[in-house]
Amino acid sequence: MRHLILGAAWVLGLATVGLPQAKNGAKKADRLRMALVNMKSVFTDGPDAAANQKNLKANLDRHLFFIDKAAAQGADFVGFPELSLNGYRFSKDMTWLSLSGPEVQALAKKAVEKKVYVSAGIAERDPQGKHWNTQFVLGPDGKVAGWHHKIWLTAEKSFVETGTHYNVFDVKGAKMGISICADGTNKENLAALVRNGAQIIYGPHANTTGSTIAGWYNFRKAWGGSDGWIAEFKVHAALHNHAALYNPEFQPPAAADSSTRWASGAWFIGPDGATLAQMPTSTDKNDSKEFMLVHDVPIPVTKQRR
Repeated sequence: MRHLILGAAWVLGLATVGLPQAKNGAKKADRLRMALVNMKSVFTDGPDAAANQKNLKANLDRHLFFIDKAAAQGADFVGFPELSLNGYRFSKDMTWLSLSGPEVQALAKKAVEKKVYVSAGIAERDPQGKHWNTQFVLGPDGKVAGWHHKIWLTAEKSFVETGTHYNVFDVKGAKMGISICADGTNKENLAALVRNGAQIIYGPHANTTGSTIAGWYNFRKAWGGSDGWIAEFKVHAALHNHAALYNPEFQPPAAADSSTRWASGAWFIGPDGATLAQMPTSTDKNDSKEFMLVHDVPIPVTKQRR
């Protein structure tokens, strides 16, 4: 199984030590190349509606930038963290979005252009007027391929409904289920996805955990290892987090930067609990910045599209 890490060495055009490079645009039918983007999002829940719209546009532009980056490395799937379009912070002034709204449609257009799956998170107002913490997946056809409403609510508890569905859907022939952040603290939420046929559990997060990557890996340690949850369920897992800081290697949109305290971190775990690829760990808060981790997840032969 091949994997690569996109960080300083890749952006500078150098091979990452010990890891084979993938050819730009190279795709294979028997694997799902997943790009996990630890993006820094700015907030859209302030009292100034115009400022919220400006931040929303900045977040959308950042998504489009990273989709281009990931597609150039042959990604089939580009994932962004929990509430990536809004920024994870809730208040009475939240800018609520729709799955049929212009921001999601802009991502759908890019998904079609680059022929990739795109997953992002929004503070959703549905057609019935209900509010949700939603992670959705768009297919290469621009249509919604799947979605998940967060079940284990934390800071959003008084602002959104509680999710009740364990949706599993097709992504390039593999069956994927989503566990948003705190959902993954309850083993039963993962078990329910597996019972519904999930072969890949995708986990977008928004965690501070001491504002360090090492702190976040420790927070999610129950998922990994030969005696961990993922090994018990015999599935693949791909989980990642918000970034606290822009990464100067990825053309930051602002010269001045201040920490949003998110820990960052990205991790692929195999069906035996082994770490397949991981953002380098660190106890330095200054390392909790934007990052892209890319890994090829095998698609079971019986599930491949002909």
